[in-house]
Amino acid sequence: MKRVRTLILCCAMSLFVVSVSGQDLQINNIFEKYGKLKGSTMVLLSGEAIRDYRLSSYRSITLKYAAPVSDDIQQCLDHDKRQARKIKEVIRNGVIRSGYYQLPDEGKKINRYILFKIGEDQQATLIYMEGDLKSEELINKLFLRE
Repeated sequence: MKRVRTLILCCAMSLFVVSVSGQDLQINNIFEKYGKLKGSTMVLLSGEAIRDYRLSSYRSITLKYAAPVSDDIQQCLDHDKRQARKIKEVIRNGVIRSGYYQLPDEGKKINRYILFKIGEDQQATLIYMEGDLKSEELINKLFLRE
């Protein structure tokens, strides 16, 4: 039974990776290129783990924000945000310090988001999420305590 669960989880994760990479987002390059880099932390969630949040997929990476990573992230964000609706963005000295973008749903009625932030400790966090969670609900879950 445990092997069956493991097999199902592996299949679900591979489908998730295919679905995210099939969306022609440049940030996928960051996950692929730096996801296994020493010192980085990448998280992939799907299924029951995020169902309560009304999300179907979640992918994040946290890593040290220094060259060449910083240049790659900025270029990918600049590209992907052109097709997105900016909900919130902070740019300092020409560098995106934080951003919250909603991507077009591509006719699937699924909301897609990119979140990015450079912390005080110069750690960068990049998140991609999709699901039927509305932007306002996501803001409430992320920033407001219940």
